[in-house]
Amino acid sequence: MVDANPISMYESLRAFFAQLQASGVHHVVVSPGSRSTPLVVSADRTEGLEISVHLDERSAAFFALGLSKSTKRPVALICTSGTAAANYLPAVVEAFHSGVPLIILTADRPPELQDRGAPQTIDQLNLYGTHVRWFHQVKVVGEESISDSLDLACSAVEASSSPHPGPVHINWPLREPLEPPEFLPPEDFTPKIPAPRTEISSFELPDVEHGLLVAGPMDLKSEEVSAIANLSRSLGWPLIADPASGLRRGPHTENSHIIATGDLLFNSPWADIEIPDLVVQLGGLPTSKPYRLWLERNSPQQVLTVDHIGRHPDPVGAVTGRIDAHPGDWAKLVSRSPHFSDDWIDRWKHADSIAAGVLEEVVDESDFCDPMIVKILSQQLPSTASLVVGNSMPIRDLDTFLATNSKHLNIFANRGVNGIDGQVSTAVGVACGMKSPTVLFVGDLTLLHDLSGLISAHRLGLNLTVVVADNNGGGIFSFLPISGSPEVDYQRLFHTPHNLNIQNLGSLVETDVHQVTNQDELSSALNASVGRPGVHIIHALVDAEKNVEIHRLATQRVAEALLT
Repeated sequence: MVDANPISMYESLRAFFAQLQASGVHHVVVSPGSRSTPLVVSADRTEGLEISVHLDERSAAFFALGLSKSTKRPVALICTSGTAAANYLPAVVEAFHSGVPLIILTADRPPELQDRGAPQTIDQLNLYGTHVRWFHQVKVVGEESISDSLDLACSAVEASSSPHPGPVHINWPLREPLEPPEFLPPEDFTPKIPAPRTEISSFELPDVEHGLLVAGPMDLKSEEVSAIANLSRSLGWPLIADPASGLRRGPHTENSHIIATGDLLFNSPWADIEIPDLVVQLGGLPTSKPYRLWLERNSPQQVLTVDHIGRHPDPVGAVTGRIDAHPGDWAKLVSRSPHFSDDWIDRWKHADSIAAGVLEEVVDESDFCDPMIVKILSQQLPSTASLVVGNSMPIRDLDTFLATNSKHLNIFANRGVNGIDGQVSTAVGVACGMKSPTVLFVGDLTLLHDLSGLISAHRLGLNLTVVVADNNGGGIFSFLPISGSPEVDYQRLFHTPHNLNIQNLGSLVETDVHQVTNQDELSSALNASVGRPGVHIIHALVDAEKNVEIHRLATQRVAEALLT
């Protein structure tokens, strides 16, 4: 058995983490383990790095995802070998498809322990397959030079950030002894200064009169939001804003062309008449299924995608051109000859106003329901708040029922692969990064899928309010045709009732659970929890079938109103 040189090993790792910090990494997420001891100790001793410890690797990875989304910085993760590293996979996949920079540092057994039945030893080479931007296998830690360690850290940050942001993976074989030596010589290296990124070139848009901007999920900075909103205004083109685009709420919506009701407009015959000459799709694929069906039905002459992650989503084969650029940067630099049409933008804004009025009436006429939760959250959350929205029905409820408003609201959602896993942990990461009131809106199955996230929030002393819409199962499947089939046991096979009392979660994380059954109770519970220290759970009892009825009624009434 070959023993490690602890001094060389720790000198190498100190250089690596010092360079990570100098390159812009401020936070390292750790899950305890033995083989990863040198990585954890070295990170903890690096000035400028904040360390948070998490018990569950899957939860830890989604926490890092939320933290990176909210801070707009790469976040590093450290875990031990074996299945610990495998538990990162769901968050790595989400980070890859949503363009979130994560630096995955997995400890491993050295070569002489591979393929010999050593405990906690699996094949970790390319463990995450094609779902990382870059993979690097270290030979054995301590055998490389200090310069190699500095270069490796620079490469990791660069690969996670450009040209397409996303996760990178470095696998670290570590030999025993793993504990730090009693004496380490003073550091004799200077971290490198990362080279500045080059700016993108200017782009020209085709000179068309009737254009349409469609903004999908994006993690935009405030100046990028302004740039896209200003472009819509200067072009005279409607801007259909997904709730996770960062464009539906905020001061930029005043005197703008932002459309909140695109989901219902695209689902109506009206939108089959108002066909633009050019559609420019920004960022990720919009939540709205009616948008995709509208593209498929009408095949606009030109559909351009602007994306810096390499996705260029095109599920119906409508895209005619792709621009590799960050949508915010592109909006600042794009140029075109002015060809403004007041009539075009007026028709879209008038339709949006009609649809918004119908939606308000439909919700006000209804008993307590999921869309009413959206309305109360929209009205009541302070402008400093962050709203993390779960997949399945909550994000779709927001897409349909969240109105534009000049009051700012940060909205986060994991729309890379749209899974329900890790949503609570993502919200905990957002709460850590934003340092402001954070609210998570999820369904009951999503909450139960990530109870580790509640434990992390409690352990880290973070402030988080969880609003859970509990319909005792998976409500989104109620929209499927199979839900009405007499030949299929839909309730057992798809709705998946859990029959658990969510009230009992209060004792798990040492907090009160507010059960609400109407909008007044929800408002009171939000007042009592948002921004207050600790974890708070608001348990909203809703009905899946009622939600289906409200969505279908809204679709029908909007379509009728637009034809009159």
